[in-house]
Amino acid sequence: MTSAKSSKSFKFTSTGNGLGLRLPTANQIILFDPHVSDFVSFISHAHSDHSPSAVVTKPYCTHETFELIKLRDPFFEANIVKEDKQIKFDNFSAKIISAGHVLGSVQTVIEADGQKIIFSGDFKTQVGLTCKPIKIEQADVLVIESTYGSPEYVFEPIEQVRKKMIEWTRKQLAAKHLVDIGGYQVGKSQEAIKLLNDNGIVPMVSETIRNHSEVYNKFGVGLKFLDATERGEVLVKPMHHLKYKRSDNVKSCALSGWAVDPKNDKTVNCDAGFPLSDHADFNQILEYIAKVAPKQVFCIHGYTRELAATIRKKLHIAARALNEPAQMSGQKFLTDF
Repeated sequence: MTSAKSSKSFKFTSTGNGLGLRLPTANQIILFDPHVSDFVSFISHAHSDHSPSAVVTKPYCTHETFELIKLRDPFFEANIVKEDKQIKFDNFSAKIISAGHVLGSVQTVIEADGQKIIFSGDFKTQVGLTCKPIKIEQADVLVIESTYGSPEYVFEPIEQVRKKMIEWTRKQLAAKHLVDIGGYQVGKSQEAIKLLNDNGIVPMVSETIRNHSEVYNKFGVGLKFLDATERGEVLVKPMHHLKYKRSDNVKSCALSGWAVDPKNDKTVNCDAGFPLSDHADFNQILEYIAKVAPKQVFCIHGYTRELAATIRKKLHIAARALNEPAQMSGQKFLTDF
């Protein structure tokens, strides 16, 4: 790890689910997951709230992320980069390393002015079925997502969650019910398909999930699902479509970390919910931070204040939450703390 300096020489601003970073050297601006991709921008993964709605300057991302975003935006352009390959810029260098979140998801590692900075993006420390496991490196400064950054969000081991979902599905099928399984179109749905496949079930899928799953297969994941004209007992569909039942004989379940909260509106209208998450839970976040061993942590997107307070108290690392103003294109949006 590089020598530690005060990160006060850097200037950050939150941009919704992303971040802006201004380096003191030549006033260099770097953006992570911005709504508008200008300056030097890095995209962590293909979920719509982390990828740009407008491209002024082509961002950097993995080939997998590029292909997934192209489904939503056929005009999307990007600089495709490989993981672990150092990219040299005038005043800093960068590389991307796996985040374990969804196919193609990465963390961004910046080295500048004698410091190493990691932007985690969304990440998962438990090994998924359809994407690379996370890679963890040490750094001086860590900017971390805080989706489940509150102590009530602790998941069971992933193997137990998978087992319970399959047991529930088999129980519904044995009772002659149809089964609808809901998850996000990128990531969770493909995890569900792979889990079903591993247990001898080939599901129907919605059109959007089919399109994204075909990209997964392009990169060798090997998902099996019925043709669009075939009917099946199990259907994988977007989670927000679970309220639309294909018959009165359907039992539905939602796959989400929010399922640990029985009152959460993502799972409350379903027959079951399983905390099959693409994110790290509270304890896993703290374990990840301890391995990165930063001198300073900045929390964005989620339970930022709660997580920062826990980091200070339990890990004895300087930590703070970043505010979340909307990003403006150009120089004006970047401000000091």
